[in-house]
Amino acid sequence: MYKRFLFIYLIMSSISASEISVSISEDLVNDYLKIIGNHEIPKGPKGDQGIWSILDPRVEFEYGSADFLTTVTFKKGKINIKKNVKKKIFVEYRFDNNQITLLIEDPLVKMERKGSVYGKIDLSAFYQSGLKFHGPKPKEKTLKLKTSKGKIKVDMNIKKSIIYFEENVVRVALDLEYN
Repeated sequence: MYKRFLFIYLIMSSISASEISVSISEDLVNDYLKIIGNHEIPKGPKGDQGIWSILDPRVEFEYGSADFLTTVTFKKGKINIKKNVKKKIFVEYRFDNNQITLLIEDPLVKMERKGSVYGKIDLSAFYQSGLKFHGPKPKEKTLKLKTSKGKIKVDMNIKKSIIYFEENVVRVALDLEYN
C-alpha cells in the first residue's frame, strides 16, 4: 500500500506544477508602432494653436524592464521645443477577460522652458489601444483522459500569474497545478 501511494504521489507531483505563457516580442510591438506612425496634433484655441509632433515611437524590452521611447516636439510662434522621451512600460494581466495590456507609465509629457509650462500631451491617447493581447489562460478548466483503468478527470488550477521582462520579449505566464 505504501509503495502504491508513493508511486501515485510521485506521478502527481511530477505534473503538479506547470507553466503556460504568452510572449510578446519587441519587434511585434515596434511593427505596430510603425503602422500607427508619427503624429502631428494642433492643440489650443484657434488662431493661437501650438503644433505637437510625436516622432519615431518605439519600445525596448530588457531584462527586468520595458521602455517606451519617442521624440516630442512643440512649436508655437517663436517657441520650438524638442524633447527625447523615455517612459517605463508596465504590463497588466487581467485574468477575468484573459487580456494583457502594455501601459505607458506616467504618459503625460510637459513642454516647459524656464519654469513656464506651454502644454501637456498624453501619449496613451495615441498608442494605448493597440497594445492589448490575448493572455495565456486555457479555454478548458478540466481535461478528460481515457486510461487503461478508465476515464479520469484532471482539473487545472491557476496558482498565480507571473510577468517576465526579458531581452526583446515580455512574457506573461500562469503557474498551473493539476489535481
